[in-house]
Amino acid sequence: MFPLTEPVAYALMITAFSRARHLVTLLVAGLASSCGGPAATGDAVRPKDQTAAEARGSQSVYVIEAQGQPLIVDWQPEMRGDLEVAMQEGVAVVGFDDKGLRLLSDCHLDGKYGFIGVNTKEQIVQLLSADEIKANLPAEGLGIVAKLGAELGRSQALDVAIVMVGKRKTTWATATKQDLKGDCAAATHFVRGATIGAFAMRTGAKGQARSVAEVFGASAGASVSSDKRVQSTDGLLDACRNATPESNTPPAQCGALIRLELVRLEEGEQAGAKTAAASASEGRNAAVATDSDADSCPQGFVFSNGKCSRPSEATTHACEPGDVRDCSVQCEKGDAVSCDTLGYMFSNGDGVTKNAKEALALFKKACELGSAHGCLNLGVVYGTGDGIAKDPQRAVDLYAQSCRDGQALGCRYAGLAYFSGQWGVPADYARGAKFEETGCNAGDHLCCNEIGVVYEKGLAGFAKDLARAAGYYKMSCDGGEAIACGNLAFMLETGAGMPKNPDIAGKMYEAACNWNPNQCVWYGIAQHIGLGMKPDSKAALANYEKTCSLATKRGALETQGEITACVLMNDVYGKPYTVDPVVIDHVNRAVLAPACRQGSARDCALLGLFMLRTDAKVAKVTMQSACGQGDAWACEMAKLPKFR
Repeated sequence: MFPLTEPVAYALMITAFSRARHLVTLLVAGLASSCGGPAATGDAVRPKDQTAAEARGSQSVYVIEAQGQPLIVDWQPEMRGDLEVAMQEGVAVVGFDDKGLRLLSDCHLDGKYGFIGVNTKEQIVQLLSADEIKANLPAEGLGIVAKLGAELGRSQALDVAIVMVGKRKTTWATATKQDLKGDCAAATHFVRGATIGAFAMRTGAKGQARSVAEVFGASAGASVSSDKRVQSTDGLLDACRNATPESNTPPAQCGALIRLELVRLEEGEQAGAKTAAASASEGRNAAVATDSDADSCPQGFVFSNGKCSRPSEATTHACEPGDVRDCSVQCEKGDAVSCDTLGYMFSNGDGVTKNAKEALALFKKACELGSAHGCLNLGVVYGTGDGIAKDPQRAVDLYAQSCRDGQALGCRYAGLAYFSGQWGVPADYARGAKFEETGCNAGDHLCCNEIGVVYEKGLAGFAKDLARAAGYYKMSCDGGEAIACGNLAFMLETGAGMPKNPDIAGKMYEAACNWNPNQCVWYGIAQHIGLGMKPDSKAALANYEKTCSLATKRGALETQGEITACVLMNDVYGKPYTVDPVVIDHVNRAVLAPACRQGSARDCALLGLFMLRTDAKVAKVTMQSACGQGDAWACEMAKLPKFR
């Protein structure tokens, strides 16, 4: 979240409550595939080919260690259809071992995927060997290797034409096996995202360069009589070429799942929300480390030209962060990810002497080579003036460019620039909200909380939509944002847009406090009124002070919860915690007064609290009015001497 000390119109985007991690469901259908199709003639003399069953019995696919991006173009159409349906219902979980990749139909993570359109991209990936097929097609790679036999790598290769128009992403970035639901004994990874568009896969001649259109055309008209060919296609090339990045859905006939983004499940307890410090510090103030493709391949492989290859067979590859020599070599050869990685190293002095001008040049090269993350970092440089004169508009243009290429953080930065009006561009709340909504659908959990507030409060010209707000809070909470968890807990507490459930709301407040101390003030309110528990005003006071004291030690009040906690301690309970009156006035005018006028009893109660120091008489009337509107905490506060 953003500090109020950066006069971001953050007041628009903060709300008073916090929640525990909450989960929803995804049911995925099972998958097992064999690839069929046409084939090329073999040599006159060649070794006897293995059958698919023999290949599976004697060989292994290559398993990724932590995260990976396997292609699924070898799956049967009905199997991809099963996965499409499953991803519409929740977050998919897979089992991935040396025998292959398989979807688990009875295991899931609660959550959902958003969709972000991107600038259309076309690519040819040519798999040249059995190793490359097994590393990039872990579901059915063994069967394909057996089908192509000795001709693979000698006279034949596997051409995959890809047209990408968007991505589906969940806000879950990490998960543990304890987060899973169902029969999950074989679970190893969850599907964090997927590339969306169309593809055509067909056996081709080794060394023959074909265009995307040629592979699509060859697949459409190829004979299927030979048993030595592999062929698969999904989607129409022309439909994809008519796509626009602004679309909220892929075009008809261009919505195929092409490549998955897998993340290994962690061991241990359920994943908790981020710490307050981590959440609060995620503003645009320095270059951002890339999500390098270097660790997206099985051990012994590097990511090169859209596939995992052996290093000896790769022309260029994404370097490992920290490897200055290799990053320099690969960037010089034209690998965009390596240029961005090296730029980050120079920007932060990571393994090299810090050099802002060198970082700038590397980010420029990465961006020009097509790295969305490189454009994001170039925008940060222009926005902060690190090694160059500040150019705020250029910075925001680069954030928007990276957003259109699927970089969620670029969407967030562009959105916050327009929300704040303080990053050198005029405030434009409606435009900012659109970027935040796009960023949420691209998997950024903080964007989801911000756009949730917009829909809950009806801000920036958006129609008030409590159900939609709850959905976005849920996505943000799934990603680990405790403030969003609390926003959803408050909706459960009050029955705003959903049925009341005080028991679950109280537990969510408690868990959010355990994960993130700046949310303890809201758990204190739950304790004060006995939300799903026995009322305990003494414990409530301890939690008010916990939030305020930690924020005071840090040196800044960065969320509305921290401001509320310190106002409570100073103005109601007489403890020496101060809050800048300008900050209080800003929150009153920008958040609490409008929300109170719209009928939010809790916001009226908070408005009454914040007005104590400026107009005690109006503060008392406002607090009593909030009690009359049904806010239980306002009724408890109205009993205290300050409000009588």
